[in-house]
Amino acid sequence: MSIGAIAQERQHSELISVAFSIDTKPISCKKLQVTLRLDGRTIAPTIIGSGFIVPSVFINKKASEWDSGKRVDVSVSCGEYTLTFPQLYPTWVTPGSWELGIAHPPYWFEQFGSNPAIEHGTWLSYLEFECNGCDPGVVTTISHSTPLPSLVTSLLREQPSATGERSKDIAYALAVLGSKYQNNRDYLVGLLNACLSRQKQSAEDDVCDARLVDYVTNLYWRGDNELLVPLLQMADDRKDVIGEIGIFFGELLDRRSDAALQAMRLLPENRQRMVCKLAGQEDLSSDPPKFERITKRLEAVGDLVAERCLEETQIAVQRVAQ
Repeated sequence: MSIGAIAQERQHSELISVAFSIDTKPISCKKLQVTLRLDGRTIAPTIIGSGFIVPSVFINKKASEWDSGKRVDVSVSCGEYTLTFPQLYPTWVTPGSWELGIAHPPYWFEQFGSNPAIEHGTWLSYLEFECNGCDPGVVTTISHSTPLPSLVTSLLREQPSATGERSKDIAYALAVLGSKYQNNRDYLVGLLNACLSRQKQSAEDDVCDARLVDYVTNLYWRGDNELLVPLLQMADDRKDVIGEIGIFFGELLDRRSDAALQAMRLLPENRQRMVCKLAGQEDLSSDPPKFERITKRLEAVGDLVAERCLEETQIAVQRVAQ
């Protein structure tokens, strides 16, 4: 091989490719910039096309060779966007690929639907890293509390004429962004109740689907405790509207068991049992450690509601296992 070809091959083997997306849509970086900060020193690596050459200080260094407290700050600029990720492990600066981006509500469900990061803030920045030959990749997210004023203005302008799925998405986004929260929250709950009043086994459409439930449960996790009883009252065995709401019930019994039991005491017995049946069937049956934690908590409470819930979760888990 020629010296030039050898140099090109070496550069390729020491490259981190960079891709950037806004709300799941890829965008091109006409002027990519990457800045690394390690040990108080700023490093600007060589940019090649849509990536950069890993600086020599990071090359061929195993994870065990770094001091345990060593961290690197990363900043990546793509046109008008600059994303900063502090305190990453140095092993993230290893040949492979970086996928960075921004996710606003509701688009963040596409990538981070089960990530607790969407329970906070008004938008996310993220960096996903996968080194060559590694599987799977790792991701870091940062929740940002202040929404872009232009985004709120744009959604408020669009909302009056929006229909169907778009109307639902805008209401959720504005609720998260803190704009007319009560109106938008109540609109989503009203949609959900209307969907549940439909004939069972109705065809799923772009309004009455599991994503609508995701929106309402997300608002609960974000601090709207008034939603708990209405959500528990929706416990029903119908996939056409509420999807796998049992996953939410399982998380609820695990993360906020006292609040769950207190709210369930306001429900009729059949609804209490349905909540716990769905939790066992759709969540706890696939997560034995969580099931064990919840079992111990329900046994410790020991009142009638807790006993019913324990009975239903155990039956559901056993049936799934058969």
